[in-house]
Amino acid sequence: MRRLLIGLVIAALAIGATLTGLALALESAWFAQFVARQASGRMDRQVTIAGPLAFDWALRPRLHIPTLTIANADWAGSEPLARIAGAQLTLDLARLLGGQLVIANLLLHAPQLDLQRLKDGRSNWQELLGGDSSGKPARVIVDTVRIRDGRLRLDDASQALLLDIAIETVAAGAGPELLHVAGRGSRRGHGFELDLRGGPLLAVTDPERPYPVAGTLRAGGTRLQGAGELLRPAAPARGAFTLTLQGPNPADLHQLLGLALPDLPPYRLTGRLLFEQGHWHFRDFDGRVGDSDLTGNLVIRPGRPLVLDAELASRQLDLDDLLPALGAAPASDVGETAAAGQRQQAQARRQAPDVLPEAPADRDRLLGVKARVRFRGERVAAPRQIPLQQVDFTLELADGVLRFQPLTFALGGGRVRSRLALDTRRQPVQGRLEAHIQDVDLSELLGGFGVPRGGFGTIRGRLDARFAGDSLAQAAASSDGGLLLYMTSGEIDAVLVSLAGLDAGRALMKRLFGSGPTRIECAFGHLEARDGLATLERFLIATEDIDLTAAGTVNLRQETFDIALRGYPRSPSVGASDAPVHLGGKFAAADVSVMSKELVARGALAALAALVAPPLAIAPFLNPGSGDEKEDVCSRLSREASRIELGSAPVDAAAAAGRRARRD
Repeated sequence: MRRLLIGLVIAALAIGATLTGLALALESAWFAQFVARQASGRMDRQVTIAGPLAFDWALRPRLHIPTLTIANADWAGSEPLARIAGAQLTLDLARLLGGQLVIANLLLHAPQLDLQRLKDGRSNWQELLGGDSSGKPARVIVDTVRIRDGRLRLDDASQALLLDIAIETVAAGAGPELLHVAGRGSRRGHGFELDLRGGPLLAVTDPERPYPVAGTLRAGGTRLQGAGELLRPAAPARGAFTLTLQGPNPADLHQLLGLALPDLPPYRLTGRLLFEQGHWHFRDFDGRVGDSDLTGNLVIRPGRPLVLDAELASRQLDLDDLLPALGAAPASDVGETAAAGQRQQAQARRQAPDVLPEAPADRDRLLGVKARVRFRGERVAAPRQIPLQQVDFTLELADGVLRFQPLTFALGGGRVRSRLALDTRRQPVQGRLEAHIQDVDLSELLGGFGVPRGGFGTIRGRLDARFAGDSLAQAAASSDGGLLLYMTSGEIDAVLVSLAGLDAGRALMKRLFGSGPTRIECAFGHLEARDGLATLERFLIATEDIDLTAAGTVNLRQETFDIALRGYPRSPSVGASDAPVHLGGKFAAADVSVMSKELVARGALAALAALVAPPLAIAPFLNPGSGDEKEDVCSRLSREASRIELGSAPVDAAAAAGRRARRD
C-alpha cells in the first residue's frame, strides 16, 4: 500500500511538472514566435506577435495575446494590412477534446484594417477572406466576437471610394453584441457620412442566413435611410430593404452612387430596394419631386456600362419642376418647392437680361450609361394655365446618344407628337427636334394668355429643327429649320394673343377685328431659321372682315425680335385702320407700337420694310375686294400645309411656294 501511494505521488508530481513545463512553454516568447510562424505560412503574409502569450488557467482558460500585426501585400505599401493592440480569447477545453478548437469569446482591442483595391479589381484582402472551399468542417470555431475602438480605412480605386470609419460591437441585451459602423468617406471627391448597425459580427460570413443592416448615409443635403437584410455582405448574393431617399437635387446621386439622374427640385421617395442576380431593384417607390408626385420602378445593373431601366408615372406633374433639367431654376414663388441654391439661381435669372438658360449640360453623367425610361404624367400644371393634359415619353440612352422617342403632349384637346435626339459625344452637343401638332383647340390655347374663352377652331402644324449647343441658349442660337402652323376655319372673340399682355396690342386687335366674335376663314404662319436667325416667311389670318399679315425676324442669338403687322380691310366700308404695327425688343422686355398715318406718310413704313425684308410678304396673295380669290388662297395654303404636315414636302417648301405665288 505504501508503494502504491508513493507511485501515485510520483506520477502526480510528474504530471504537475509536465503541465507546469507546458504552461511555461506556452507563455514563452519562443511559443509566441512559433505561433506567428505558423500563421505566416498559412496566410502567406508576415505575422508578428510583439511578446509572449499569457494564460489565465481554468476549466475554460483565457488566452491574452499582445500586439499582433499582419503584413500588407507587396504592392500595397509599408503600412500593415491589420494591427491589433491586444486580444483575449476563451478556450472551450471540453470541445477541444472532441477534436475542435472552439473560441468561446474573442475580444479585440483597437483593431485597425488598411484595405486597398486597385482599378483592375485586385485587393489586398481577397486572399485572406476567400474562405475554405474544400467543404470540410472548419478546424477553428468562434462563438462570439467583440470589438473595442476598431478602425477601418478603405481605398478602393475601382470605385473612386475612400472610407475612414470606426468599428465596434455594442451590447444588445443577453444576446451577442451587434456591429456598429460610423464614419466618413468620399466618392469621386464628394464627401459623405454613414452610420450603420448590423447583426452579430460573425453572422456577416454566414452563407445561408441574411445579415440585418439598418442605417443612414448623408452627403450634403442628400440622405439615404434604409433597413433590411443582405445575404453575404462581403460578396452580396441577394437582399431586401425598405429605403427612403431625399435631397435637394436627384442629380447629386451621380457622384455618390453613379446614377445618371437629371437636375430637378428637392425630392423624397420611399420604396423597396431589392438585390438579386447582380441587379438592384427600387420597386413600388412613391413620393414627390418638387411639387409633382412620382411613382414607379427602377432597375440598376452595375458595370460598364451602368444600365438603368425605369417605369415612372405622375398623377399631377408640375411642369415647372422640369426646368432644372433644361438648365433653368424651378419656379421659386411662394408655395413652390425649390432648393436654396435653386432659389438663388432663380433670383439671378430674374435680374438677367436674357430668357433662355445658359447653364451647360453635364455630359459626363451620360458617359458609360445605358438607360431606358418610360414616363407618363396624367395631369399637368403648366405656366400661364397652358392646357397641357398629359405627357408621355420614352427616353433611351446608349453610347452617349440620348433619344426621346416618342415625346408626346396632350395640348388643348389635341396632341403634339415629337422626337428629340441629342448626340452628347460631339462637342458641342448635336441635336434634332421634330414635332407634329394635331387638332389643338385655339380657344383653350389662348385662354391661358388672357384671351376670353369662346369660339372654336383647331390648329395643326409641324416643327423640324437641328441645333448644336451645350445649353438651351446655345442650341437656340444655332438652330436651323422651320415651323409651320395653320388653321382652316374657326371663330373666336379675340383673334390674337394680347401681344404679351400689353394694352396697345389689345387695343389694336379691337380696332382691327372689333369687340365681338370674328369668323376665321383660315390662318397660316411659317417661320424659317438659319443659324439662329428665324424669318417669318408668311403669316396670314383671313377673317370675314379683315386680313392680318405679318413678317419680320426673330434673333435667337441675341434674344430679340422685329415683327411688322398690318391689317387689310376686306372692303372699303369696313372702316378699320390699316396702320402697321411694330413689335420688337428683347424676349424679356417686348415693346409694341402702333405707327400713325403721319409716320407712314414720312416714310417710316419704308424703313421698317427694309428692316424686316419684306414686312408684308403675304400681300401678293391678297385681293381685298374679292372674297372668291381669298377663299382660293385659303384653300391653296391649307392643301400645302397638309402636304407639309404629312411629310410629303419639307417645311422649306412653304417658302418656295410663297416665292412662286409672289412671282405669279
